[in-house]
Amino acid sequence: MTSFLQNLHTHTTYCDGKLTAEEMIKAAIRKDGNSIGFSEHSYVTFDEEYSMMPEDTPLYIAEINTLKQKYSGEIEVYLGIEQDYFTDEVPEGLDYIIGTVHHIKKDGRFITIDSTFDNLEKIRDEFFSGDYLAVAEAYYSEIADIAEKTNADIIGHFDLIAKQNIDGRLFDETAPRYMAAATNAMEQILAKCKIFEINTGGMYRRGVKTPYPSKNLLTELHKRGGEVLLSSDSHDADSLYYMFDEMKELVKSCGFTYIKRLTKDGFVNERL
Repeated sequence: MTSFLQNLHTHTTYCDGKLTAEEMIKAAIRKDGNSIGFSEHSYVTFDEEYSMMPEDTPLYIAEINTLKQKYSGEIEVYLGIEQDYFTDEVPEGLDYIIGTVHHIKKDGRFITIDSTFDNLEKIRDEFFSGDYLAVAEAYYSEIADIAEKTNADIIGHFDLIAKQNIDGRLFDETAPRYMAAATNAMEQILAKCKIFEINTGGMYRRGVKTPYPSKNLLTELHKRGGEVLLSSDSHDADSLYYMFDEMKELVKSCGFTYIKRLTKDGFVNERL
């Protein structure tokens, strides 16, 4: 079904990816991909584990630009970054920016919500009196400002707060408090950025049943005039373009009639 394969959310050994940029390009070509975009994690001072180091950023930019030319006859290559909410500087010369939130700030401390189930339980109990919906509200209050803070072209893994909520074991994703926090954030973001990625990274790495955002939130996004593109948040070769055909069916069921695609002239609509 997929007529044009593009993934703009790709990581390499510049941060927490498994392969080099050229290895990822070759893997994309083997999968009959038409386009690949690189989006290394911006540097976060208090959490270097997954960040691209500042001294590597110019090397990354130079390498991707070189690879664009080297593979220009085989595949489209784009240069982006996954710009964290808590990163202040944005490199120049990018083709696009994915804005994301991985932490919440509470009582002067930075708390990662891109974490394990056990850690999220501890965060819930230590900082939010056992109320995970309060954790979600704190998260959405930050991501509401992500487009303004990062000047994002794309909103990345919008409902990352639900990462460990398999079978609702942390909270009810249909609860009015949760939906209000999420849709309020969505509306604030949409005033500046219309495009949200449909991210299959959790489906690939953890075997969860839904992408980010969930079907409920995708339906709300469509009602509010948002747009979507497909993303696999790839950290290895096998995850490239993961479940894109299934995601097209999902977005159609939520009311969308097209997905977005990046070209050298900007984003265009690809009809479903």
